[in-house]
Amino acid sequence: MALQSVLQCFFAVCLFSTPSKGELESDASSVIQLSHSLGSRPFEPRGQINVRSLKSGSVNIQQDSSYDWKDYKEAAEANEFYHLEAFVKYNGIERTFLTSTKACLLYESQLADIITIHVDLLGNIYGVSVATPHSQQCTGTVPEFEPNFNTTVLISYMEHGPVPDVAMYVQKVEQEKVAKERGETKDNRSFIAKYWMYIVPLVLVFMMSGASNPEQPAR
Repeated sequence: MALQSVLQCFFAVCLFSTPSKGELESDASSVIQLSHSLGSRPFEPRGQINVRSLKSGSVNIQQDSSYDWKDYKEAAEANEFYHLEAFVKYNGIERTFLTSTKACLLYESQLADIITIHVDLLGNIYGVSVATPHSQQCTGTVPEFEPNFNTTVLISYMEHGPVPDVAMYVQKVEQEKVAKERGETKDNRSFIAKYWMYIVPLVLVFMMSGASNPEQPAR
């Protein structure tokens, strides 16, 4: 690869490099409307999350269960799923995200859940997910409780991937280029690997000549 091409690749990496958490390009406030459902039931309003700042992680949640504890118990015993729908208004864009977890996990945690808002490095919300602190197998032994959510809201920031060592690669390319010009490079390939393009046609010629002149059977 020529030095110019390598530098072009380097500039492309720079152009696609995005700010870190503290340098989000956008930090506008947003509202996330929450709806939820047990099993195949229709979605019902659950509440909303007011995001004041993604940079500082300032959020406020207002919500109500709208289901009785028996509803959660029945869904858990039926091995159904709890579904959460998040309607996001952010930067003039409206998106809807759907996430689910097992109803028995939510039931046995007594409605203690974790809602995570996923944010890319440009400051855009690209996902909302729900989980529970209870991540083991459901046991089914839960006393009656008040169906009030105890929710923790987290913001998950996308991180940079590893950056290639472009300087070392450019240096290696230049060294190989100079070595080739001086004739210092050695070809360690085998004889067949070097001259296969000459060997293969000869083999084919011999095979075709043998097929066209079969030996006559002895009389």
